[in-house]
Amino acid sequence: MPWRWRPRGADVGGGVPDFPITGDEPIGFLIAIGVFAVIVVLPAIIVATIFVAEWLLLLLLLPIVTVLRVGFGMPWTVVARTRGGVRYSEQVVGWRQSRALIKLTRSDVEEYGEPRALSSVM
Repeated sequence: MPWRWRPRGADVGGGVPDFPITGDEPIGFLIAIGVFAVIVVLPAIIVATIFVAEWLLLLLLLPIVTVLRVGFGMPWTVVARTRGGVRYSEQVVGWRQSRALIKLTRSDVEEYGEPRALSSVM
């Protein structure tokens, strides 16, 4: 063509053309910020709130469960797993009995290769 085509609204002086990213008006930019907030920020805030609430609930219940186990004789569960996937467990009342069962289980594993003091659960 004998003439050179120039796009309308573009800077033909060699600079970067001025193309709006979100729309022709500032309203488009505000709408983009709102959509970003709804899609990204709001779910992140909801997940963080649920995570923090769950941890606060666990921190609240930890002393209560510990007092119930120690003071009122709720049983502790001693669990051992083998490399083959067999699971052994036994419930014992009290810290001293659980500590003694753990030591007995450890010595059984060292001597026999399996915890004979615990019952197999699979």
